[in-house]
Parts: sequence; structure tokens; C-alpha cells
Amino acid sequence: MHILKGRALNRYLKSNFLLEIALYLLSFGLSYVFAFYVRLEGVIPAETWAYVRKTVLIVVLVRTAAFILFRVFNGQWRYCSILDVIAIIKAVTLSSMVLIVAFYFLFTFQHLPRTVFIIDWMIVTLVVCAIRFSRRLLKEIFINTSPSIKRVLIVGATDVGKNLINEMKSSWESGYHPVALVDDDSKNLNRIFYGVKVVGTRMSIPHIASTQKIDEIVIALPSASGKIIRETTSLCRLSHKPFKILSMANGHIDQQTLINRIRKLDIQDLIGRKQIQINFSEMGEFFHNKRILVTGAAGSIGSELCRQIARFDVAKLITLDRSENGLFYLERELRESFPDLDFSLALTDITDYAETNSFFSRLRPHIVFHAAAYKHVPMMEQHPYQAIKTNIMGTKNVLDIAAANDVEKFVMISTDKAVNPTSTMGLTKRVAEDFVKAANQIGATRCLSVRFGNVIGSSGSVIRLFEEQIRKGGPVTVTHPDVARYFMSIPEAVILVLQAASLGHGGEVFILKMGELVKIYDLAKELIMLAGMTPNQDIQIDFTGLRPGEKIIEQLWEESEKCTEAVNENLYIIKNQVVQPAVDENAIHELLQVAVKDPSAQNGFKERLRSIIYEWNHVN
Repeated sequence: MHILKGRALNRYLKSNFLLEIALYLLSFGLSYVFAFYVRLEGVIPAETWAYVRKTVLIVVLVRTAAFILFRVFNGQWRYCSILDVIAIIKAVTLSSMVLIVAFYFLFTFQHLPRTVFIIDWMIVTLVVCAIRFSRRLLKEIFINTSPSIKRVLIVGATDVGKNLINEMKSSWESGYHPVALVDDDSKNLNRIFYGVKVVGTRMSIPHIASTQKIDEIVIALPSASGKIIRETTSLCRLSHKPFKILSMANGHIDQQTLINRIRKLDIQDLIGRKQIQINFSEMGEFFHNKRILVTGAAGSIGSELCRQIARFDVAKLITLDRSENGLFYLERELRESFPDLDFSLALTDITDYAETNSFFSRLRPHIVFHAAAYKHVPMMEQHPYQAIKTNIMGTKNVLDIAAANDVEKFVMISTDKAVNPTSTMGLTKRVAEDFVKAANQIGATRCLSVRFGNVIGSSGSVIRLFEEQIRKGGPVTVTHPDVARYFMSIPEAVILVLQAASLGHGGEVFILKMGELVKIYDLAKELIMLAGMTPNQDIQIDFTGLRPGEKIIEQLWEESEKCTEAVNENLYIIKNQVVQPAVDENAIHELLQVAVKDPSAQNGFKERLRSIIYEWNHVN
């Protein structure tokens, strides 16, 4: 009810903007007249009164012009800041000086006491400031008497945090009243920003929330790491107050107001990857007028690749996948979101050489993104034949077809599980990486790989599993208390893949900077708490033991690999020396034959794959 009253008051004040301007103009004239009454002690001679009536319009016009010049009328009408007061003083001073000069030449100060202008200057300044402050006073009275307005503690005296305070104080209908700030920078302690004082550090959040009668906490730390955000949320929970976060898209402010960016936390906030900065114009030049083919286009990474590529001015987008349902939904989405995009569907399996080659020869792609692969570690332990067939031979097929059809650049999506691999999936992806390195030495096609860790929200993500287990009431299953993984969002991973494609010259393995390792056990606890429950009380966490092929911690490169400094702030690069032209394909085919006859011979597959990788890398 109070919020509705506030909105009604806000609409009323907005609708009376012209009336307020008229009030200013009236104050210019009345202040001028009142200055004479003050100076002449209430007795104005007839000659002087005639002079006042003749000059008052000039005073109003000159002051109005000065106020327009200093944009006093353009200021925020909902509040008055020190900048507004300075602008008012400048406008009144300039207009007074102009009037003194003008009246000297026009009227030679006849019937005009000179001190009138000093008195008028003081009266006008006070009256105009009073008008401006009265509006803010109305809001403060409304806020302090309305139980529906939330008293807010802002975490972070950042530029964004200060702008948020400014916006909250500027909006009658925001529903927020910032009353305190906390910040870890000791230089900010006791400083006041837009009327709100920095009263402590993050560690004092529980105490301040209690003593200041805080209703809600807003975290405004756009550049903070996941560790800082997790620490802050823990302190907020100790206060027993609801808390939210200020979300910043791509690390910058766009047309959306900051207040509308306040939302509940999600797991990406707690993982806390910094927003990446990309030069999209340079990337756009690379993709301009190119025909792009994406294998595995219906998957989590492949479909996001298609969405991002569709934003560039490409000649054609070719989506290749063996999932008819996946391609159907992807086609519908692309037609809806990008009606002018020229794209083709290719329903086939990359292990079918002839069919895949027919699409390449007909559509003639310039650039190929190879995202088709089996990625589920435990599943591939049970189905090694499929892992070898798709991840190794499927990749070899696409590489050979790309070279035969004059593809300019081939980019394979790899994984951190290809580093010192222990799983069938990791071993097959490592062999695929070796195929890509070797293929770069043959023909004109430039071939490279991009390696990264887990992505949030992918079809096989542990986060989806945890969320489903929490919805069902638990338990949440974690393999080992020390298991840790790298995480990034799907859009972020894809943007960096596109950047690597535009930067790569061939033969490299690009590694996306994955940030800090996140313990899966900590992740499970955070997800439970985000759902409003307590770990191991409301929702139990069970340890199930490492699954076949799993490691405690994944790596992004091996000690033997020559990983150089990042080509930019987002990417590392492994530049390999000249390599032999091929991995032992005969050995791979032999493995496939064994897999058909005896799919249960898992250890034998792994040992042979390790042997192939060792032999190939040892030669090189």
C-alpha cells in the first residue's frame, strides 16, 4: 500500500515539472522585489517601485538564461546533491554579474541601491536550494514513515556500488533505502557517498545488519573473485538477513538500470569468474563472409557456438549433428532469433565418412568447429568402442574431409581430461589432439585445438545433477571430499573458442584461463544453501567414491608441454614443435576390432591407448 502511495506521489511530482519551473521563475521575481524591501526596510519610494516593475522581467529572463546555461533545470529532481548546489551558485552569480553590468549601462543605477544585488543573490540562492531540497525532504519523510521501504546495507564502495546508492536515492519507487556501506579498503572507512557512510568492513556485516536494523543486503562487487563472493555470502548468512547481488553483464553498465540488476545469487556468482573483455570487431572481421560448419551442433557447446557465430556477418552457417530432435529445435531457435541468417542442416554421423564428405563437398565450409564427441567419463568407461569410434576415428574423418575440401581452419574442442589422461574419454580426446597436431603438417588447412574444463549448465554437468538431487530432497552425491574442478559458463567458453580460432595459426593447443579450482563438496554445500536449506541437516551429502577414470584434480597442461604466456588475458598457448605426420592408425583400427569382440576389456583399451600416445609423443 505504501509503495503504491509512493508511486502515486512520484507520478504527481513528475506531472508537475512545468509547475516547478514556474515556481523557480516566480522565485526570481519575488526575490528581486523582496531584496528592495529588505534594503529599504519595508519602505519603497514611488520612483524606485516604478523602476522595480520596469526591470523585474529583465531579472527573470537573465536568471532563466543562466540556469539553462548551467543546466540547473536538467538536474535530478528527486534529490539535491552538492553538485546541484554548486551549479545553482554559479548560475546565480553569473546572472547577478550580468545584471549589474546591464543595469549600469541602461539605468546608471538610478533609484537602485547597489547592495540590492548582494541581498538578491543571497535570497535567490537560498530559495532555489530550498525548493530543490524540499523534494528530497518529502522523500525522506515518506521513506522513514513507510514500513514497505527496505533498509539496505550495500557491500562494496565500488564505483558501481556508489552509482547504485545514487540510483536508489533518486527513485521514489525503487523500494530501497540505503542506510550503510561496508568496504574492505581502510581508506574508505567513515567516508560518505551520496549521504551513505562506510561504517565497517565485510567482517562487520552481521553486527551492522543487527544494529542498523537492515532489511536486506546487496553485494556490489562486480570484480570480486569467487572466493570473496563465497566469504561474503557466508557473512550475510550469519546476519540472518536476506541478501542479493548486483549482476553486471559483461562487466559493464548498459541501458538497464542498476536496481533492475539486483537479483538472487546463483552458482555462477559463487564460482566467480571475472567477466572477459573481447574485441568483437576484430573477431567479426575474421568471420566476415565465411561459411562456418559446426559438428555436434545440437550439443551444449555446439549450439552455443551456432548462436554466437550467427551474430557475425557470416555467409552461411552449417549445423551438423546426428540428433534429429536436437537439430530441429536448433533450427527453430536460429530462424526465430536470426531470420536473415543463411544456414543449412546436416543430419549425419561424423563416423560416416561418405555422408559427411558429401555435405562438405556440397557446402564448402571455410572454417570448421569440431565439437562432436562423447564427453561423459563413466559412460565411456562402459562403452570404449563408441568413445574410440567417435572421439578418435570421427575426428580423423572430419580432419581428412576438411583437408580434401580446402577448409581454411579446423578447430577442435578438447578437454582438460586429455591431460595425463586416466579415463577412456580423456585418452581418446588426447589421441584426437595428436591427430589434429599431425594434420596441421599436411596440406593447407590450419588445425588447432582448444582445451578447457567443466562448463556450467552443460547436459552432463555435475551442477545439473546436484540441482536435481536437491529438488528430490537429497541426498546429494559427491565422489570424494577433495575432488576439485575448473568451471566456466558455456557462453564464456564459446567466446574464447571463437577468439582462439581467430588468433590461431595452426598447430597450437589453446588453453582457456579457467580461474580457480572449485571443490565439488563446497559446490554441493553452496547449492544446498542457495536453495534455502542447510547441508547435512535438511539435505544430506553422501560420498560415493571415485568412479572409474576419475581424478581428484584435473590439470590444464602437462609438465612436458611448453605452455607459454597468455596470448592475451584470456588464453594460454602450447606451441608444439614440428611433428611426425600421423598417429598409428592401424593400431586404432585394431583397437576398434577388439572392442567389437570384447567390449568389457576396459583396461586393455586404456593401456593400448596410453601406449599409442606415448609412442607418438616419444617419436616427436
